[in-house]
Amino acid sequence: MEQWTDLTQPITEDVATHPPGHTLPEFEDVATYDDDGVNITRLHLETHCGTHMDAPTHFFPAAEYDTIDAVSPTEMLTEGVVVDCRDVDRGTAISRERIATAVESVRLEPGDFVVLDTGMDPTETPPEVYLHEYAYPSTAAAEFLLDREVSVVATDALGVDAPGASIDDHEIHRRLLGNGVRIVEGVANLGSLDPGRYDVVCTPLPYEGRDGSQVRLLVRAQ
Repeated sequence: MEQWTDLTQPITEDVATHPPGHTLPEFEDVATYDDDGVNITRLHLETHCGTHMDAPTHFFPAAEYDTIDAVSPTEMLTEGVVVDCRDVDRGTAISRERIATAVESVRLEPGDFVVLDTGMDPTETPPEVYLHEYAYPSTAAAEFLLDREVSVVATDALGVDAPGASIDDHEIHRRLLGNGVRIVEGVANLGSLDPGRYDVVCTPLPYEGRDGSQVRLLVRAQ
């Protein structure tokens, strides 16, 4: 039986997926084995760092759109494709034509969990490059994926909008999330995989009424 590959970043106090101006994770010892006979840690963590999933309410009101706890078990255990986009220049948009060509060989199907491999592994790429020089889907590429009825768009990059984009300019987030397509960012370890179809496990924590969560993302070749 094929082995599962873990595509999840470790959560550390200097995790690479740290947008400027946002707080880094903080770990605090509530109790320690030496002093208390037990280890307990308090964690201060933004929902959008590390390998994480954006719910539609990341950019839309919770009264009208799904929160992260709406993700169903069926969505957590799914199928999808890894798409090779490593030849796209850093800091540039992935064109519709490039996405269309890449998915021809991986049998993209409606409902697929799509993972874009841009060659920007967050555990190996220097932070100054990872934060500011990643490739991202163009508007036309996002529309192509919407037309193909994908369920999730994931990337190893920091985000799906252009590096340094203002909140108002996060058009790809709004197009995908506004149409019910969830986003996963900060995927790790894609260098060990070939393009193709995979079984996918992606499990966010059900933070009630919230906008996102860290995920454990696992894939297995079909």
